[in-house]
Amino acid sequence: MARAAVSSSASRSAAAIVTTLRNAGAVLDSFVAYHRAIGFEHLFLFFDDPDDPDLSRAGAMTGVTAIPHDAALRETWRRLRMYSQCGAFVDSEVMSRQLLNVECAMVLARERGYEWLLSIDADELFFSPAESASRHFGSLTATGFDTVQYANCEAVPTRDEIHDFFREVDIFKPPLQFVRSNLGSQLRQVVQSVPQLNPFFHFYANGKSAVRLRDEQLEPFGVHQFRHAKRPTRSTSSVGQFVLHYACCGFEAFWTKYVTLGRFPDRWWNRYDIATAIGTFHLEARDVVCSGDRERALAFYRERFVISDADLIERLTRQRLLAHMSQPGQIIAAV
Repeated sequence: MARAAVSSSASRSAAAIVTTLRNAGAVLDSFVAYHRAIGFEHLFLFFDDPDDPDLSRAGAMTGVTAIPHDAALRETWRRLRMYSQCGAFVDSEVMSRQLLNVECAMVLARERGYEWLLSIDADELFFSPAESASRHFGSLTATGFDTVQYANCEAVPTRDEIHDFFREVDIFKPPLQFVRSNLGSQLRQVVQSVPQLNPFFHFYANGKSAVRLRDEQLEPFGVHQFRHAKRPTRSTSSVGQFVLHYACCGFEAFWTKYVTLGRFPDRWWNRYDIATAIGTFHLEARDVVCSGDRERALAFYRERFVISDADLIERLTRQRLLAHMSQPGQIIAAV
């Protein structure tokens, strides 16, 4: 794999993003434009399908390094520290490939002189409502932290047909830890009465992280965190920045996601039980899509994921179980 040339002009507080993606389609333009607009210097995009039609287009974008999953990348993986843990699962577990790609991006970003690397997915946006990302990471550089954790919010689609969810979706469930600590009684009542919020988060609820690149002993620790290989990790959590997760926004995005994943096992890495970790929605979605019945899958999607009732949305917003976040869409429209 060809490596990017070292940049001597990168600010010592500059931040980059690493993402492993497949079948992103038109939303990729919004993903890149938004993050460049809020102050990220560069995006390292690892295309899990080497024949992805978006690969050449992404490679021509300013501030983007597009890397295909090909023989050269796999050879690079073998030289990485994480390969001893992930190598046996690179063909069966997408998270293993994500971990290796993150470590690879850490090397590339360090060579370019970047200070921070944020690991997120292609259906996520970094949300910093009060300041630019560049200013945020600049302030972190003055601290001694190795990593910073960002709580995630999960998007709520209000209809089946969505073209660019980054532009069109602006309703979110707030971070689950906030809901549990402040709105426990309301959450229990809502989960019993609103099937789209049972479970409250359909996917992960433990946030995403950025890592400082100066210390080469820092490494990925799962797909949500980083750790230091030789000593305790100096970590902090951000209170003013979040990751917005636009999971399965639109039926086509839902259908494509689970067609791509296929009939995956009930356990991650044959070890971690998915239902215990995040509930049964992910497995139920797998099964209904793998049945091949689009009408049945659409009915499941509407019943379990979409909230189209405006009165219900207003009530849940008053209860602070939902929140409107329109700023990302406005930024994308402006650029």
